[in-house]
Amino acid sequence: MSETGHWERLSSESLMQTPYFTVRSDRLRLPDGAVKDPYYVLERPDAAIIFPLTRSNEVVLVRQYRPPIERIELGLPAGLVEEGEDPEKAARRELMEETGYGGGEWEPLGSLASSPSLKDNWAYLYLARGVELTSPPSPDEYERVEVALVPVGEMLKEIRVGNIVSSSGVAAILLALEALRDSS
Repeated sequence: MSETGHWERLSSESLMQTPYFTVRSDRLRLPDGAVKDPYYVLERPDAAIIFPLTRSNEVVLVRQYRPPIERIELGLPAGLVEEGEDPEKAARRELMEETGYGGGEWEPLGSLASSPSLKDNWAYLYLARGVELTSPPSPDEYERVEVALVPVGEMLKEIRVGNIVSSSGVAAILLALEALRDSS
């Protein structure tokens, strides 16, 4: 087995549980027989991230304060996939809750692991073309979001100037722009 092969989990202990994540400590055997103890893992629910595009070629974004980085972030609508929930269903629900936009034609863009050395979750990415405002937003109790419409041609600029900083959001934007380019 190569040095980069499978690491065997010998034991696992939950250290802390919250409604949003669990911290666990694993004891692992590496391919060469060495034991890594502890190896900390942040267990998180999967997420859905949406690149919602209106018929007038504006991307529906949300602006909100992010306490961990102490700044306002402009980003794609996104949210957690509830246990047993289909990721696309979660994406449609999150888009409606955060922005009031819905409908359109949906296309999966794939999935990615945002920080696989630390977290165990996946983000499912979607392109939603032709979304429309269908109702007022109904964000979660502690979400304070402002909907922003940005022309699709300005998305890379928003990344370059540092308005969009989420790595998984940037990946979703790049994949969506590629899908839009390939279909035109």
